[in-house]
Amino acid sequence: MTATDHLNMPPQTKRVPPAKPHALWNTIASPGKTPLSQLRALVTRVREASGTQLFDAVEAGVPTEVVKLIAKATGQPASVIMELAGVSQTTFVRNEAANKPLPDVAGHRIMGYLRLLATLRKMLDESGDPEQVKNFDLETWFAHWVHQKLPELKGNTPAEMLRNTEGQRAVEQVLERMRGGLAA
Repeated sequence: MTATDHLNMPPQTKRVPPAKPHALWNTIASPGKTPLSQLRALVTRVREASGTQLFDAVEAGVPTEVVKLIAKATGQPASVIMELAGVSQTTFVRNEAANKPLPDVAGHRIMGYLRLLATLRKMLDESGDPEQVKNFDLETWFAHWVHQKLPELKGNTPAEMLRNTEGQRAVEQVLERMRGGLAA
């Protein structure tokens, strides 16, 4: 080896163990709880968290388990939730096997999904009749609604609008109009 051979060698890479998941994700995989009750607990945590806490949770990484939880709780195939998050099955499986969180963009989309679900839960809770609310399966309704093309979104689905924060805001505006009783 010459004195300059080290310049052509790839840099050493340290193996960094996965960071500890953010506390927001603690409701996932709670023994003895159904996927629906786990998702509802997660949505409650999202609803009660500050913007900076949600930011920190996404920055720390959204675990692949969240995708599986949403799928189980709503009765949808995990591939549908992966598509919504914009993550391929190959990437998902690779990250899951390595105990790595979702890629950043996918994490932001999943948080957008959870925030919209939290907004709807709040609207439902404030709507009035607790008996009617108790029997309404919001999570399943939302899982189907999010894939419907809406004129208010120029024919896009709410799932498509989760691609960026401006799209998420547009969906939130549709939800606000729904709260006001206007057509959505």
